[in-house]
Amino acid sequence: MLRRAITASGFALFACAVPVGAQAAEKPPLRFINGHIYTPQGWRSAMDVRGDRIVRIGTRAQARKWPRGAAKVVDLGGRTVLPGLYDMHVHPVLQAKGDEGRCRIPQDAGAQRLLELVAACVKAAKPGDWVSGGQWQSSLLAGTPITAATLDAVSPDNPVMLFDVSGHSVWANSRALASAGIGPATPNPEGGIIERDSAGKPTGVLRETAGRLITVKVPPQPLAETERQLSGHLTMLAGFGVVGFVEAMAYRDDLTVYAALADKGILKQRVQACIAFSESGKPNPEFDRTLADRKQFARATFNADCVKVFADGVPTESHTGAMLEDYQAGQPNAPAKGLLLFDPAAMATEVTRWDKLGVTVMFHAAGDRAVRASLDAIAAARRANGMRGPIHQVGHSTFVDPADMPRFKALNTAVEYSPYLWDPQPINDDITSAVGSPRIDRVWPIREGFESGALVIAGSDWAVVPSPNPWIGIETAVTRRNPGGGTRSYGLKEAITLPQAITMFTIDAARRMGMGSKAGSLEPDKLADFIVLDRDPFAIPVTGIHQTTVLETWIGGQQVFTRPKG
Repeated sequence: MLRRAITASGFALFACAVPVGAQAAEKPPLRFINGHIYTPQGWRSAMDVRGDRIVRIGTRAQARKWPRGAAKVVDLGGRTVLPGLYDMHVHPVLQAKGDEGRCRIPQDAGAQRLLELVAACVKAAKPGDWVSGGQWQSSLLAGTPITAATLDAVSPDNPVMLFDVSGHSVWANSRALASAGIGPATPNPEGGIIERDSAGKPTGVLRETAGRLITVKVPPQPLAETERQLSGHLTMLAGFGVVGFVEAMAYRDDLTVYAALADKGILKQRVQACIAFSESGKPNPEFDRTLADRKQFARATFNADCVKVFADGVPTESHTGAMLEDYQAGQPNAPAKGLLLFDPAAMATEVTRWDKLGVTVMFHAAGDRAVRASLDAIAAARRANGMRGPIHQVGHSTFVDPADMPRFKALNTAVEYSPYLWDPQPINDDITSAVGSPRIDRVWPIREGFESGALVIAGSDWAVVPSPNPWIGIETAVTRRNPGGGTRSYGLKEAITLPQAITMFTIDAARRMGMGSKAGSLEPDKLADFIVLDRDPFAIPVTGIHQTTVLETWIGGQQVFTRPKG
């Protein structure tokens, strides 16, 4: 077997040292007929697949002239076939570890329901055991203090730690604070905020890196359980038509789990994991060791040639997203313009080093100041190393200053948006209140991204959102309204077309992952990664796209998911 790297940051593919002609003689193709197949050249009806590649694709008339003797003919019965979809910012291993799932709280839970659920989790736990989970939403808890005392009322003896809906804030009770040694004299860690009352006493809410003071105290679950949970998440993603994704924040044990699932034949998707640099923007020995050892975890469809950097927090009531202008209302525990979580000069040096190694850098950047600082670091790398390095990724891009939009194309950098968050939901109420007009009118400016010529990609950020279903993201990117429509919109002027939405979930994503010449569209000699749908999303009202059901998912010419009939 000969190993050939697509790009420095791409995936390793394997090819037998046998002439193509000999392979063709040895194995006839699998032929799909009577389909409605979406290609860059227009709709086609037939496709031949041999091994992991598409051999040919064409119209019904063209298919009549193809060689006979296909190993098997699959009649698609007129069903629609699209390229497989990619989720370019998702956290399946975080969810698998149970960090946000042990005590599950629906995102729309009000105060009474939240406290009832926490009380039930406490009752089910052993005395003194940690109760952890989420997700709480500030705007839904109006009138109920988000304090340690509120949680103490339902859990006086068990430490409780709850993530908010963004994953950037932690709400802890007194037992949890004590376990972490957090008191009035505890200083804010770099890049974090311990919220305090007027007397200086910690309230129980910890922002950004301050949350780590608590989360490191929660006992981790065994790797075997993480494997089991992650396996289920992979199946779920395949059921949505996801053939590849970026694991947006991974640690060494997470890479071990992914490699183990690949070795067992369970990992089917094409996955890149981004190693967590540091929430405070500073490296550490564990990170350095994991990055140096990343090739040990590489498999045919898995690599960890990516680093995750937090440029800021979130532009919610926490005011931790780094903005160019002040937030609309004051937050006594946060700076007026939010938190930039790294030193720009130091980050420029780090990104230059990683870029030279062929490692992709994925920034979390929600505020426009964080987006600018991320682009500045990438610009430094391009000046030092040239433009041929990996395609870096600025994640979320909730707010982007118009002056910075052309820089994505100029720097060969992907702009990543979160269309699942466009579905108007409680977190958006917090963002609107914090930022206000007119900035909120350009929230997640995807239309401007396409118009600038940038490489535009999409990520769910699950489990920040309730579901990683990409059909919700596709529909709401086009409508900027709730799934199914409605009078309320969010950033309506930034709506895009359906072809653009499909593009950012397919070929643009493949290009970002270094596979644009081999995947992301249905064409001869490309990987046979495709999905069979129950409807044609182009032939129905756009408000029905979120109801699209994936009947089959194929990766590398192998059927990895089929929906049970009935």
